[in-house]
Amino acid sequence: MRHRLLLRRWAGRRTRHRPLGQSLVELALVLPVLMLLFAGALDLGRVFYSEITIENAAKEGALEAAKHPTSFDNTKPCDKDTNRVLCLVLNESKGSMYEIAPADVTVSCSPSPCPTSPAVGDTVSVKVVGHFSLLTPIVSQILGSTMTLSATSVAQLGMQPNPGTGPSPSPSPSPSPSPSPSPGASSSPSPTPTPVCVAPTVHGAGKIDVSPSSGTSSSGGGAGTLFTINAPTVDPQPGCSFTYSWSFGDGANASGSTVTHTYTHQGSGHQYEFTVTLVISTSGVPMSWTKTVDVTVNP
Repeated sequence: MRHRLLLRRWAGRRTRHRPLGQSLVELALVLPVLMLLFAGALDLGRVFYSEITIENAAKEGALEAAKHPTSFDNTKPCDKDTNRVLCLVLNESKGSMYEIAPADVTVSCSPSPCPTSPAVGDTVSVKVVGHFSLLTPIVSQILGSTMTLSATSVAQLGMQPNPGTGPSPSPSPSPSPSPSPSPGASSSPSPTPTPVCVAPTVHGAGKIDVSPSSGTSSSGGGAGTLFTINAPTVDPQPGCSFTYSWSFGDGANASGSTVTHTYTHQGSGHQYEFTVTLVISTSGVPMSWTKTVDVTVNP
């Protein structure tokens, strides 16, 4: 009887300790899997962050190249006077988890080579390529140990407005003594003054209005977004007329104060930024405005 009681007590202790040991074994089996999943999520986050860094660097380089397209050489170190585009791209990636190499930055113009005196519709393109290494084995087996990330940004080359040579005002004639009117003599008509046209000015903020603000392209047989684009309201000048010249950033042009345009898919990628440029002129005196339009590839 005593032996049976001791066996029951020993079995009770063994039963009470079994759940704790089982939990430790399960934790030991599941913990490596959870750590791999967590490391994979961190690795994908690094990829996303690096992609944003490369895109921002390409945009910064395009904005600088629009003003100084010839200030670029990826075989020479960064210089704020002679290599401004490369400096802007490299500085954008400093302090991030991924730094861009000078050899991974290229600049091209349309037309090529980059013109010293750009015209309406001339663009510059900055492309940045990054080589990203994955650390997590499970993600490397799916995406490969090395990924190539790239971003391209296109901007309208900046134009310096020409001062133009408008008609110079005619000097006012010196008054001559008026003869005494003879009976029945009709007075001669006074001369009409010649209008003097100056550079156009606009009301308010003077911005280009694009409706809608973003849309899709017409690639793949789908119907793209028809953008309606309005020029800013120009202050009138008596006796002067204005001409409106548009460049949509994809090689197409138009004229008039209000125009419409549908973008078609070009190159590779899914998202594009086109720079719409407007030049308003009167008697050879032009002024220009720009507006960026976001276009998504229509599947």
